Amino acid sequence: MPLWLQILFFLLVAGVSGALIWRLISIEAALWQTRPILVKRLEIYERIAPDLNRIYCFRRLVGYWKEVSPPDLIATKRRLDREVNISRHLLSEEFYRRHLEFMALCFHTFTGPGEDAKIRATITHDLGDRRVHAGYDWDEDYAHMFALDDLPTDHQIDDAYMQAMAALRRSVGLRDAG
Repeated sequence: MPLWLQILFFLLVAGVSGALIWRLISIEAALWQTRPILVKRLEIYERIAPDLNRIYCFRRLVGYWKEVSPPDLIATKRRLDREVNISRHLLSEEFYRRHLEFMALCFHTFTGPGEDAKIRATITHDLGDRRVHAGYDWDEDYAHMFALDDLPTDHQIDDAYMQAMAALRRSVGLRDAG
């Protein structure tokens, strides 16, 4: 093979190798730029997901519902609303919308000036009676914390919860399981 062809081949290989190395360096730089955002989103997930689950368990009388009193649930709603609204611009609009849909099924809001949201759930259910089976002492004033009219079905709650959690998972950059 003539020398000029060997030099041309060497320059071609060096050029392609250099371009490949440059591209790999730019991909690595992009990954390092997005890593802090992913870490922050995962921190947000760790703050939001447990409160969503707490509301779900209370509403559906599953899991640790017996540990959550009505005042605890209202406090959880406030904490979750604050966290979601603070983090709204780091999360997707889909998650924000799904979160609002879930919360609207679980709480009746804007019940009057200075009034707390009302919990859209039954006090007694086939799965348990909050007055008797809960791990806290029932206060008769708790009954006023519930909105017992026009309750969503358990299926609606299940679906809205799963949709909100799936949207949160996607919003923080995690793939759907499948």
